[in-house]
Amino acid sequence: MTSMETIPVTEAKARIAELADRAQHEHADYTFTKNGRPAVVMMSVARYDSLMEALSILSDPETRRDPAESVESEESTTEEDMADLMKARLGREPRA
Repeated sequence: MTSMETIPVTEAKARIAELADRAQHEHADYTFTKNGRPAVVMMSVARYDSLMEALSILSDPETRRDPAESVESEESTTEEDMADLMKARLGREPRA
């Protein structure tokens, strides 16, 4: 995981185009502070989408239960099975 640079919002305003470009192309993450306190985070849309997808999967009891049941039954969930679960959760077709 990349470290997140902390920048005052007043400085971020002056550098917004540069910061947005770095967030998009270099996957840099930023915390903008206001009055010395963290206020806003900037990250690429790709990173945001990935985080939202992971949260969606982790918040789904059905998806979380499958790997837990596998451990209890001494079976394991393969990477392919997990990919299929994730695709099913996102409304995509599983692999053949």
